[in-house]
Amino acid sequence: MSELSNCRAVGLFDLVSAPVTPIGSFDAEQFKQDVKPLLEKGSSFIGVDTTGLDFLYSDACSAFCQVQQQLSEKHGAFAVLTDHDDVVTCLKKANLDKSIHIFRKEADMVAFSMKEDEAMHSPKSDAEEVVEVPTAKSNNRRETASMNSLRRRVTGRFTQSFNAIRKDTQKMEGSLENPFKEEKSSGAKWLWLGLGLVAVAALAVVFVMNLHS
Repeated sequence: MSELSNCRAVGLFDLVSAPVTPIGSFDAEQFKQDVKPLLEKGSSFIGVDTTGLDFLYSDACSAFCQVQQQLSEKHGAFAVLTDHDDVVTCLKKANLDKSIHIFRKEADMVAFSMKEDEAMHSPKSDAEEVVEVPTAKSNNRRETASMNSLRRRVTGRFTQSFNAIRKDTQKMEGSLENPFKEEKSSGAKWLWLGLGLVAVAALAVVFVMNLHS
């Protein structure tokens, strides 16, 4: 945690006291100077205590946004501690309520810190480990049992789907062949029947001619 006189530890946060100008407004430039050593030493959780202030100008919101962006690069968080509704309204109008944490009491910061610390130190499940496995396979890395199990399940589903498609295709081919065979057999019957009728007609003509002769 920070050793600055205007900074104290609240949970995971280095909480900086809000600097003010001679007229009592938030001093954004001084705030940047106060936060700079915290960022340089690697603080991931930084907050500002605006208790007592009833308004924030755009330069303060801009400074908060800059600090939040730097903390997000190292998976940290920025927070504002306030006891005034108008300060919350200013942050919402600047659309900062979606990217920074707004606390009304220090106890809320401590509760958040406890949950965040528990999440950071909790062991990852097998499902999370499978998701984080890189696509490129290293020659020096052995496949885990969960990876083999996942591959068998995926391969099995693919094989079953492929076999089902192949069987359906064979059935379709068979059903397409049968009509042609039936049509061919029926056509042959009619052909022989027609030839038989022609032969009978020819014999009849010869018979009639012999009678007249």
